[in-house]
Amino acid sequence: MKKNRKNKNDNTQFFSRPFFAFLLMAAVMMGCGGAEEGEVAAEEEVFDEPTAVEEEEPAAELWNYENANWEEIENTDCATNVQSPVNIIPDDAIPALLDDIEYNYEPFPMTIVDNGHTIQAYGAENSTIVLDEKDYKFLQLHFHAPSEHAVEGEHFPMEMHLVHQEVGSDDLVVLGIFIEEAEEVNPFLEKIFAELPDEEGVPVETEVEITLSDFIPPSQKYYTYIGSLTTPPCTVGVNWILFEEAIPASAEQIAQFKALYSNTARPLQELENRRVFTTME
Repeated sequence: MKKNRKNKNDNTQFFSRPFFAFLLMAAVMMGCGGAEEGEVAAEEEVFDEPTAVEEEEPAAELWNYENANWEEIENTDCATNVQSPVNIIPDDAIPALLDDIEYNYEPFPMTIVDNGHTIQAYGAENSTIVLDEKDYKFLQLHFHAPSEHAVEGEHFPMEMHLVHQEVGSDDLVVLGIFIEEAEEVNPFLEKIFAELPDEEGVPVETEVEITLSDFIPPSQKYYTYIGSLTTPPCTVGVNWILFEEAIPASAEQIAQFKALYSNTARPLQELENRRVFTTME
């Protein structure tokens, strides 16, 4: 709810990357109820504007977190399965030969906006990641409180999403980073929180430079599964990367965000026949 302003079982079944990719695709197709490829593609959009991804309102429809039953919103994937977020059970995650993520992040002066659902920052021109030999351009980052994904049913105070789109395609990869409470102020998050806009819906160009690698946890152990965007249009086929290690934020920083948005987490969705994979030790 927005306040007013002034306001990782022992498992020896390992998978190679090609077989892993096959399983992911099979999960998506089965999860979509055997929908034909064209049906899925028809729901996809190319997001030219960073602020549109995961925050775009379907035409003539309003949505909120007080009533997050979005299945009836027309022209969205919200009523399909293969949805996100999900509850991660580490003992059930399947060890796989997953590629390391290559980060090609450059500092950039951020533009920040309160879009009415969360705080979002963007503005990078040349920040990319490489995953499975594909380049993905960074589009935007934003926050949810509490965390949308859960681990063994437990939520973190916050979760940050770094949204990327494959160059020359509309395929999306979202890096999900849990935020946990700690004694110290997180200086990298502070760069963002110190610039929170005073007015909703108005992008603010700043001179504050951020480097996205500053927000990536030291450990590169992660969980991955195929899901969706967590806000309307709930687009399916999103490759989720959820880091096992959380990054810290002070109680004051968490409270600062929650003073604006204290309930911005979509309810957990059924994993159904999908599989969650995890990096091997």
